[in-house]
Formats: sequence, C-alpha cells, structure tokens
Amino acid sequence: MNFDLFVIGGGSGGVRAARLAGSKGLKVGLAEGWDLGGTCVNRGCIPKKLYSYSSHFNDEVEIMKSFGWSTNGVSFNWTSLVENKNKELKRLNNIYKNLLSNAGVEVFPEWASFKNNNTIELSNGLNINAKNILISVGGEPVIPEIKGSNSIITSDEAFDLKKLPKNILIMGGGYIAVEFASIFNGLGVDTTICIRSNTILRGFDEQTVLFLKDEMEKKGIKFLFESTPKEITKKNEIYSVDINNKEYNFEVVMAAIGRKSNTKKLKLEKTDIKTNENGSIIVNDYFETSSKNIFAIGDVIDRVQLTPVAINEAVYFIKNLEQTNKDVFKYKNIPTAIFSNPNMATVGLSEELARKKYETIDVYVSEFKPLKFTLSNINERVFIKLIVEKTSDRVVGLHYIGNDAAEIVQGFSVAIVSGLKKSDFDRTVGIHPSSAEEIVTLKQKL
Repeated sequence: MNFDLFVIGGGSGGVRAARLAGSKGLKVGLAEGWDLGGTCVNRGCIPKKLYSYSSHFNDEVEIMKSFGWSTNGVSFNWTSLVENKNKELKRLNNIYKNLLSNAGVEVFPEWASFKNNNTIELSNGLNINAKNILISVGGEPVIPEIKGSNSIITSDEAFDLKKLPKNILIMGGGYIAVEFASIFNGLGVDTTICIRSNTILRGFDEQTVLFLKDEMEKKGIKFLFESTPKEITKKNEIYSVDINNKEYNFEVVMAAIGRKSNTKKLKLEKTDIKTNENGSIIVNDYFETSSKNIFAIGDVIDRVQLTPVAINEAVYFIKNLEQTNKDVFKYKNIPTAIFSNPNMATVGLSEELARKKYETIDVYVSEFKPLKFTLSNINERVFIKLIVEKTSDRVVGLHYIGNDAAEIVQGFSVAIVSGLKKSDFDRTVGIHPSSAEEIVTLKQKL
C-alpha cells in the first residue's frame, strides 16, 4: 500500500499530524498497536489528573466540615475509581478514532517496524510505502538496574493496581514521582520517596521546589534523599528494600526514575536514522531525521516531553511539508505544571537561570494561607514568585504553588510570552478575594 504520509504511533502528536495531513487531502495512514491516544490518554496525563482530583478530596472533606457540612458516611473505593477511569479512557479512545476517520486517515491497529528507509512492515505482515514517514511512538518508563527490580511497577501499572496498598516506595525525584507520591498519600497510603540526589524536581526554581517539598512533608510524605536501593526482594507479597544498608518493607515499589524513547519495536537499524546514546531519535530544526523522508516528533526525540509540545511539533511538521520557507518551533516560555498536592505550575525562567542570563533581576515573593482553608485545620499555604529583568522591567518567570496552579499560570503565560512588564502587572486590577490577585499586587522583593 502507498501513502503520502504514514504515521507510526497514535499518540497526541501523531494523531494531530495525521488529522492535519488528511484534512489537506493527503492520503494518510497511521499504525498504532495499542489504544489510540498514546501515553497521555491511556497511562499519563489524563488518568493521572483524574487520580490527582480523587486524592484531593481527602482535604476537601476536612474543609467541608469547617463550613458546616456533615461528612458522615464518606468513604473511598479504589475499585470504583479504576472502573470509572477505564470508562472515560474508552470514551476518549473512540473520540480519537472518530477524529481520524473524519479526516480520512486509514488506521491500522498494528505495530510497525522498518524494512528499509522507504518501507514499513506491519505486525500483520502488510508492507507500507510512503512518500513521507513520521515517527511518533513516544516514550516508556525506565526500569532501574537494581537486583530484584524486575518485579516492581512503573507509572504504566500504577493506575490499575488490584487494590490500594497500605504503603508504597516511589523511586525517583522527577515530576512523575512527585505526582504519584501526592496521589497515593492523598488516598491514605503511607508514602515514601527515594531520591538519588539531594532534591526533587531538578531544573525547577529551587526556592519553589523547597516550598513544595515542605508542604508535601506536612501532609505525611517521607523523603529519603541521596539514597539508592541496592536490592529489592519480594517475599509473601511484601517487598524488602535495602536502602543505605537499612531494610524497609513495602507492599508496592514503584520506579519513576525517568522515561526513554520507545523505539525498540521499530528496527531502526534497518534505516539510516541516527539516535543519541539514550536511544532518542536525532532530528534537525524541522524534525527531519538523518533519513531524508523520515521525520520524528514528540517524546521519541527527547526535547520537551509534554503533550502540548508534541501537538505543536505536529503542527509545524505539517506546515513545513507544504512550504519552502520553513518555520522553526521555539522551545521557549513553555508553561508546565506538577499535579502534586499542593499543585505547582511555572512559566519562564527559574531564579537560578535568570541570574545567569541577566545582569540584574528583581525577585518578588509572597506566601499566605488561602481563604478557603482559613476555617479548617489544614495548614497548606500558597507560594507565589515573580522574576523580573530589572533593566527592561520585563517579567521573565512566574512560579506558583497552590490549588489550581495550572489554571492560574496558564493565563499569566500569555503575559510572559508577550513580554509584559512588572508595571503592566502593577496597573492590572486584581479580582478580590482570590489567590491569583496577589500576582498583580506583589510588592515584597527578596
């Protein structure tokens, strides 16, 4: 079979590229051996956010009491959460299927691999030829090279545990580890994070990360810094873990130490495609691989592993297929969120990066107890940090910890991307009473 464009991988980026190409009249095919939607829909963003919502209701019950509500009979059922999540994911899978069908894309529920630079072989034996090929297969969790680690879970399995454990060890200090720690902690699980370094969320603003760590500790999450398990032994459904020559016992051990490009089924060795040491596919500014007609986007190229980024890469890829003067996607001022408890969101530069980039900066900080919590015994606080390049007065970074941080920072991202100044923030009237109004009334400098 012959196509103008054939997409390998039915995640957010691959589906967007296929739909755009199909809507422009190209003959498009897409192969996906798993459920449509990729990591984000099936074992990432969507189920994670649903579980994050669920874990926050533990606090909501306490807040309800302080506002006069009776909460007798309130309980949590893990099985119901898993079942309801699965129903929602099936609904989303069907939406993706219909979107592709409506765009005229032929979908093959098969795995795909390369026979050479121009030919793809599907797992059903069908050979595919295409003028252009797009690889969008995403990533997969990294399993630590520790004795006994073959029996532990990753984020892929965490959503479908048969029962909620009494305690859990999460290995890793990145956003996946932090988010799942908050989820399990909020659902009543005794939660410990084991981190090889001396901090969580490396690369984020250090002061903001420290504030988040302290808030998580107040909720009962335990951190083991500069610690790496030496051996994991499973006996009678209990994991015995040797950490710094001390034995710990857990019902579940989860690896969240990072993700790698999911290229093992592609047989890239049969092509001219070059990869980095970590297995990610090397591309240029226009997502072209070292093989002329083969392109790659999303987590498989290991740039910024976020769903909206993969979608934007798809948009630029399709646009550049049609034009001689190609556009380059700028990986700058990309907002991101950590769906921990409390939430954390950020856009722009950290204080550390801003001090390296600019001669002088002003840093504004505020922390306070939000109005919603003032009647309860919950001692959670909001943290806001604004970073300003002093010479131009331009706001170059915003960091926020608190309820619905992503919703708040998403709006302010427009201001930072547009290059607005601190004086623009100052003359903006805040909405009162709200936590976000503090962003436009910040006066206290560090």
